[in-house]
Amino acid sequence: MRIVTFAREGFDAPRLGALISVDGVLDLTARHPGEEAFGSALAFLRAGPASWDLARAQIAKHGGAAESLAGAALLPPLPNPPLIRDWGTMIEHPRFFLRRRAEQLAARSADPEAAMAAAQADGSLELPPNWFTVPRFYTGNPLNMTGPDAEIAWPGFAESLDYELELAVVIGVGGKDIPVSRARDHIFGVTLFNDFTARDTQVAEGSPAGKSKDFDGAYAIGPCIATLDEIPDLYQLQVQSRLNGLVQTTRSTADMQLTFEDIVSYASRSCTLHPGELFASGTFEGGCGVETGRLLRDGDVIELEAQGIGALRNRIRRTAVPAAAAKA
Repeated sequence: MRIVTFAREGFDAPRLGALISVDGVLDLTARHPGEEAFGSALAFLRAGPASWDLARAQIAKHGGAAESLAGAALLPPLPNPPLIRDWGTMIEHPRFFLRRRAEQLAARSADPEAAMAAAQADGSLELPPNWFTVPRFYTGNPLNMTGPDAEIAWPGFAESLDYELELAVVIGVGGKDIPVSRARDHIFGVTLFNDFTARDTQVAEGSPAGKSKDFDGAYAIGPCIATLDEIPDLYQLQVQSRLNGLVQTTRSTADMQLTFEDIVSYASRSCTLHPGELFASGTFEGGCGVETGRLLRDGDVIELEAQGIGALRNRIRRTAVPAAAAKA
């Protein structure tokens, strides 16, 4: 099933639903009036497998009675995840930034070519040897979540803004000290994840994450959370980014050097995981504007798409003067 949160005129609160085909939604909240488990996506996840099976039965029985999505607005499928962890599961994106930093430093030296050769020789262009045995992640602010077709307001403190093509799995069953071999049993489903980043702030901070990824709308997810039975092979899943309709990159989860099961297991060491937590993959190769040479501009439409999940589309809107410019 493909779980969504949606709003429609006349409703007093967002609804939990299931996408049916490409343009229909089965209102699960309406099918279970007054039942807490069907009042929100987070409550649904916390309710556990019995409620999920009940939803599947409703979809099988009443899917033909799905309402049109026309006039409805899809919201983040999980508007309030308790925690976001974003991981480095692939090689090329972090390696790109290592090389970029080395080139910036080399350009300031008397002999840039020699400086780059030295960086190559001393291993500065490679990831640490334990990158995939001691996985790296940062935690994000779940209050900055937005969803499909939402406008992303350009952060007023930033001069440059970028997107990042990622996937994220959603924890369905909590647990602690979960072995890799059983980690998939704890994953409810997968969604698209766009990690918007103020690149100039990131450079100034000298850190992959900080204020550069902490502003309203910094994280977009959607359009749905697809349960794993909707995905034929989680590690042969094609993903794509498009900017104003033009393809920027097409990659596959085959690029992942760490699996979602690996990072779920690692995070659970001496730490209880809870339903609704998001585990993002990190950025696919070529999945951001720094890598393609085209950062975001006012009015741009950025789309991420994945098989079985759909397309996550957001428009960029710049209205505020950056704080640095205002002080000049």
